[in-house]
Amino acid sequence: MPDVIFDQIKSAVEFASHVPRYREILGILLKYGFADVLKLMALQRLLGMEDATITIHENGVLSKPLPERMRLALEELGPTFIKFGQIVSSRRDLVTDEYYVELCKLQADVPAFAAKEARKIIAEELESPVSEVFASFDDVPVGAASIAQVHAGVLKNGTMVAIKVQRPNIEKVIELDLAILQDLAKFVDRHVPEMSSLNPVGVVEEFSTTLIKELDFTNEAMNAERFAKQFEGNPWIKVPAVFREFSTGKVLTMEFLTGRGVEDRVALDRAKIDPIELSEHITGIIYEQIFEYGFFHGDPHPGNMMILPGGVTGLLDYGMMGSFTPNFRSSVAHMIAGLAEKNHQQVMRSILEMSEEGYAANTTKMLSDVEEFSGAHLNQPLKDIKLGVVLNKLLELLRDNSLRMKGSFYLGIKALTQVEAIGRELNPDLNFVKLGEPFATKVIQSKYEPGRLFQLFRKLVSESVDFLDEFPHDFRNVYQRVKQGQINIPLQHKIDPQGFEPLRKTLDSIANRLTNAILTASVLICSSILVLSGLPPKIGSVPLIGLAGLIWGGYMCLRLVLSIWKHGGL
Repeated sequence: MPDVIFDQIKSAVEFASHVPRYREILGILLKYGFADVLKLMALQRLLGMEDATITIHENGVLSKPLPERMRLALEELGPTFIKFGQIVSSRRDLVTDEYYVELCKLQADVPAFAAKEARKIIAEELESPVSEVFASFDDVPVGAASIAQVHAGVLKNGTMVAIKVQRPNIEKVIELDLAILQDLAKFVDRHVPEMSSLNPVGVVEEFSTTLIKELDFTNEAMNAERFAKQFEGNPWIKVPAVFREFSTGKVLTMEFLTGRGVEDRVALDRAKIDPIELSEHITGIIYEQIFEYGFFHGDPHPGNMMILPGGVTGLLDYGMMGSFTPNFRSSVAHMIAGLAEKNHQQVMRSILEMSEEGYAANTTKMLSDVEEFSGAHLNQPLKDIKLGVVLNKLLELLRDNSLRMKGSFYLGIKALTQVEAIGRELNPDLNFVKLGEPFATKVIQSKYEPGRLFQLFRKLVSESVDFLDEFPHDFRNVYQRVKQGQINIPLQHKIDPQGFEPLRKTLDSIANRLTNAILTASVLICSSILVLSGLPPKIGSVPLIGLAGLIWGGYMCLRLVLSIWKHGGL
């Protein structure tokens, strides 16, 4: 009981400390016209905001479309909400096309914090003054974002580096906003039925896990090292090296890459980089990530991509990464192959294999939806098919059949869509689907390679031998526990789907009738003996007690016969 009281007091204190930020958030939501949508008026009253003066007609904000107002509100709410919008934009099962377009415009660019603060954080994290760690350090940041900013520097050995420094106190800000987001998700789940089906609590929990990982630069360092290792020897991609000795959870020091923007056609032409060849290399890199390694860059937009001399692609920012298991990769490959070949059964099986549910409530309807989807989106030359568009439209089919994909699937679609857009910008005639066909085919064929089949066979034999070795002992243990009554085995007879309840009632009825019959017979026998005994008092020559017993016994006998006749006879 004291623990419950303590938890309630703790929750009340936490809520009180969150009130100022709640007021700020709700004020912005009201400003952009979301009071009716989120039904937050009760919460507004709770926080004492009935008389708050909030300008909701400023600059005609309410005349803007709802998706645009959502983006503007998220940008004004700050880093956590901007990140939330960016991550939600990859979940096409949650947002419509209009919201997707607007959320993709979210900009996390914010004013840089003071270089003095950056130097202080670096000194605290690396336990040495900046001047002792770096030969030079540029106080003007190369770029500033919601979580961190990047400074250029030079190591003592002359290596040029990019130093990513986390914003001061950002953890506390994000921790508070995540707690509020969770509260809002629970509120929406409970009070807004039309949005509760989107599982707002689960979405926020997934986002919280992703963002907390992104706050720890150690994870980004590991991602970059793993990514570099899988592309070791590939001449068309460059992953910046990580300098672990100058990196911590809040400071990340990496090799500084110098190149041209992938969208800067003038600079690419001056460098004599063939855009068609570049588009094919970039496309091959994303397919290789997804199908060959199953570990891919989750946000390869133009800002995270630069072109180095010779047409080499440099990728930056490894905070958001996705991964596919071998089985999941195989399912994706079969799905894409099935779409290309219009094999609707194969597409449906692949989708079900990738879904969290693993089955469809109505397979006939789903197969019909897949056929309709194929006819609507795939009846055109292969080079004209936009894979990103097709996969995003496919998510609508999943929603209609109450299916949900694993989180990385949405991130994979986002990565493919971003790279396809860049590739088609470089080369409008890019056959994105055709270039991915060899990678998908390789994944499918690898399942039937002799070496893999031999490994599967050896694993099967090994597990079978282990099973045969352990089964007698396990069976004996189970048998002994059953004998000792330590295991209760629930049974359900086949006569009635309700289990033993109808049978129990029948047995009760039989036992009651049998008991009544025995009692009736006993009363009649005893009464007969009393009548023959001649014991007073008497009515005439018949003993009164014996006569009463015979009457009572007769009544009981008649009642028993009527009951049997009423329920179907003997």
